[in-house]
Amino acid sequence: MKNTKIKFASLFSGCGGLDLGFEQTGFQRIGSNDFDENAQAVYRLNLGEIDGRDILTVD
Repeated sequence: MKNTKIKFASLFSGCGGLDLGFEQTGFQRIGSNDFDENAQAVYRLNLGEIDGRDILTVD
């Protein structure tokens, strides 16, 4: 059987602490979202790209 990582999507991600923990445990992040600009800035520095749209506007 192929060794695959469990994938997760992160909503209301904040600065990414929980996402970092999941990734360090072996999970694969497929997307993240938070509309707070300060949280986005920290997230981008530490983990990469984040969707900054209001979750109510995402299809």
